[in-house]
Amino acid sequence: MRLFLAMLMLMTSAALFSQVDCNLFNIQDLAADYLSFGVDTVILQSDGSYEIQLSNGTTASITFGCTDPLYFNYDSAANTDDGSCKTCEGIEFDGYTYAAVEIGDQCWFAENLRTTVYADGSAIPEVTDNIAWAGLSTGARCDYDNNASNVATYGRLYNWYAVADAAGLCPTGWHVATDDEWTDLENHISSQGFSGTEGTALKSMSGWGGGGNGTDDFGFSALPGGLRSYDGYFRSAGSYGYWWSSSPSGGSAWSRHLYGSNPGIIRSNDYPRYGFSVRCLRDAE
Repeated sequence: MRLFLAMLMLMTSAALFSQVDCNLFNIQDLAADYLSFGVDTVILQSDGSYEIQLSNGTTASITFGCTDPLYFNYDSAANTDDGSCKTCEGIEFDGYTYAAVEIGDQCWFAENLRTTVYADGSAIPEVTDNIAWAGLSTGARCDYDNNASNVATYGRLYNWYAVADAAGLCPTGWHVATDDEWTDLENHISSQGFSGTEGTALKSMSGWGGGGNGTDDFGFSALPGGLRSYDGYFRSAGSYGYWWSSSPSGGSAWSRHLYGSNPGIIRSNDYPRYGFSVRCLRDAE
């Protein structure tokens, strides 16, 4: 408690000093008026701020929080920084809270998307039949092998029509990364000493078959969620992982592949009827 009061006194004296007209500065007056006082009362307010009543008759209000507007959790009501500023923070969406990870100047989901609804709350149709999946030209989702138990590990698979839907596949403030943003991620990882092994640095440390586990140096924790082919059949879970970008490429779309047997990241353009995993990226501020 003594330390807390000392901090309050220091911060309060600093706040009062900032009000002094520097042209009239007098060290003796300053010492007498602003440094020789005690804290009479500390009152916690209902909004979480503190009202400080000082022995010199001055009352100050201190609200702790992140005071730097460059940070994700900036609090415009705070007047005293408490060291809580964060550059990257997860988010709750469709009843699930996603972890997030900062890599370079990007903030990514640290796990695959699993939502059953678009950002506007409308449902993403679940399509289990192979023939129906193969004939789609609108957004759809599925669980790998149509088995809901796979969602906890791999998230869900989405065709690219769902990625491109104007309703938004990621929560508000987030989006499916563009092809260029994926490239930015790769370039950052390469610049950190992982040139040629960017995929290994992104892959989780377990879960990849064939001895292809990664080192997960950046907390991306990529897992081999497999795919659903344009013909509706499921393939490659446990060995390969596939992620959509939001960027079209002619009649196809750009994606990224990770293979258990390959240390790199493979850029590919694929038919929009494929079902791939999705990672969300926070919008630029």
